[in-house]
Amino acid sequence: MSIEQGPLTQLPDADLISEQISAHDPVGMQVHTFEQLGSTSTWLREQARELAQEDEVAVARRRLHLCVTDWQSAGVGRRGKQWQAKAGNVMFSLLSFSDKPARELVGLSLVTGIAVAECLQEVAGAPLQLKWPNDLILADAKLGGLITELGVVPSMIEGQKCTQLLTGVGINLLHDEDVQGLGIGATSLEAIGVSSSRQDRDVLVARLAARIVMEHRRFEDAGWSVFAPRWAALDWLQGKEVLIHRENSTEQALARGVNEEGALLVERSGEITPVYSGNVSIRPTV
Repeated sequence: MSIEQGPLTQLPDADLISEQISAHDPVGMQVHTFEQLGSTSTWLREQARELAQEDEVAVARRRLHLCVTDWQSAGVGRRGKQWQAKAGNVMFSLLSFSDKPARELVGLSLVTGIAVAECLQEVAGAPLQLKWPNDLILADAKLGGLITELGVVPSMIEGQKCTQLLTGVGINLLHDEDVQGLGIGATSLEAIGVSSSRQDRDVLVARLAARIVMEHRRFEDAGWSVFAPRWAALDWLQGKEVLIHRENSTEQALARGVNEEGALLVERSGEITPVYSGNVSIRPTV
């Protein structure tokens, strides 16, 4: 597969990332690194398809896979949108599996956001927030985006199925005057003093990946109840007037948090109803 020629890149340090992951959580994650890649999520999705065709799939499927690239030319965001980012930013995807059915994991995308935001708060020493369903907010500006996809695949146990989890993370580490045009955000970690060296970036990737896995496990064991107050503490939309953009209409409402299914709760004319992501875009009115 040919890779589009991009900016000057460096290969992320797979050994360093693996070492750091083990230091934070010995999850036995296999790390794949690239200087340039179209999309980390697309690459892992293709790898998962190949794994499903292997004879030793029962063993291979339970292995966690992390794909990291220095530059991504065709990153996939929400609703299939594509974006690019400067080389040296945080760009990775994580492939894992769960024995729980997808219907019991619908709040997992919000859990991913909580894991990433809390980890970044520890690293940056600055308050991060989350804009439903998948945006990272720093000082009222977009810092990056997250996406978690659920898919059903055959299970290790004959006749049963398991859920494939594919989580993509894009965070603007480097300052970039054109960052809004690139679609990954309007601010950066570098702007608040976080080191932007490639080595420190790789260490950050490892910390984030380990935290995501840890919180995903906690969600599987305990459900949404332990995450509800943590989301509330990070909820950037809470109490804001928002515009709900659908394919053929726009409505105004008041954001009232989220429910256990990961839906945004909005109030209109005194009635609170859930809004599911799908083809919906949420924008504050101011």
